[in-house]
Amino acid sequence: MRGERTAGSGGKGDCLVTVRAGDGLSVRVTTKSPRMLEDGVSEVVTETLERLGAGDLEVEISDQGALDYVIAGRVEAAVREGAEGDLNSIAPTVDRTPSTRGRPRRSRLYAPGNQPRVLVGIDIHGADCVLLDLEDSVPPAEKAAARILVKHLLGTIRFPGEVWVRINPLDICGREDVEEVLLGRPHGVCLPKAESATDVVALSELLSHVESTCGIEEGTTWIMPILETGHGVLDAEEIAGADSRVAALAFGAEDYTRDVGARRTWDSLLFARSRIVAAAAAAEVQASDTVYADVDDDAGLTEECERARALGFDGKGAINPRQLPTIHAAFSPTEAELERARAVVEAARYAEEQGLGVVALDGKMIDRPVLDRAVRMIEFADRLTGRVDQDA
Repeated sequence: MRGERTAGSGGKGDCLVTVRAGDGLSVRVTTKSPRMLEDGVSEVVTETLERLGAGDLEVEISDQGALDYVIAGRVEAAVREGAEGDLNSIAPTVDRTPSTRGRPRRSRLYAPGNQPRVLVGIDIHGADCVLLDLEDSVPPAEKAAARILVKHLLGTIRFPGEVWVRINPLDICGREDVEEVLLGRPHGVCLPKAESATDVVALSELLSHVESTCGIEEGTTWIMPILETGHGVLDAEEIAGADSRVAALAFGAEDYTRDVGARRTWDSLLFARSRIVAAAAAAEVQASDTVYADVDDDAGLTEECERARALGFDGKGAINPRQLPTIHAAFSPTEAELERARAVVEAARYAEEQGLGVVALDGKMIDRPVLDRAVRMIEFADRLTGRVDQDA
């Protein structure tokens, strides 16, 4: 062990772990409820050290109500940072069924990967897609520990919907992120600041390599490129069609406005939004709109969701669980829309039975794109209501 190393914090739901070289193994726990928790915390620490193959250490842990996976993640991060020579990463035992490319993704809920207090219960809010973030919300000094914490979270929680990880760009520490978090088998990886098809292909090749190493079926980890620069928006079509792993394109307005020097208004972002929607449609992948930053402005969120859906987006990012009901309502078919879609499908069925060459409804001709949209809307609604499995 090289000197003294720490990981974690004294924040609520977290723990501060300190490790140093010792004569044998000793574990000292400080907690608010020593009679109830001390033995359990010590057991988690000891088990983690055994899985790492680490010994002859003095471990001190100041616990602030951390869950077991948080304790394990903090201990692994501290030990690996100070280890003399490489230690193997702990590989959780994860039984997570891969998702399908076209499953509904009305929402993607961001959660900072370095904050256990925020991560607690992130799986229960009903987001279609939980996105554990290792990029913008995590300071550089905490990125190594955050990816280990996220891995342990992935190995512990059974998410009812999809769970993704937003890594850092590959040329910063994204490769290390992938090698660590794929041990927890997320459904997909979000690639920030994607600017070319080459970026997507490089990530896909890395995923294939790590999947093979981890015993994961190749090709089952999806990619969601986030377009948040001028280059990325202009190359949206190439990025969307770069690889069969791409399941959705996401828009990142904050970085985009900073990159191009625009103010964040609907008009200033209309070109970028329209290009992303068109590129996603051409590649037959989903388009997910940017987050709405003001969590207290329900009216503004509702308006932006409605405009984004009208433009062709399939979903939207969220930074707070309170935003999810509004987002889900906006990107779900209304009963009136479903009634119309069913009428279109029924008119097409009748025309086929009667051998008619033209499909008509209420005196108006129904062309093939309208019928296809109606069918997709009904299938989408059936997935949301559970009549059809979301991953069927």
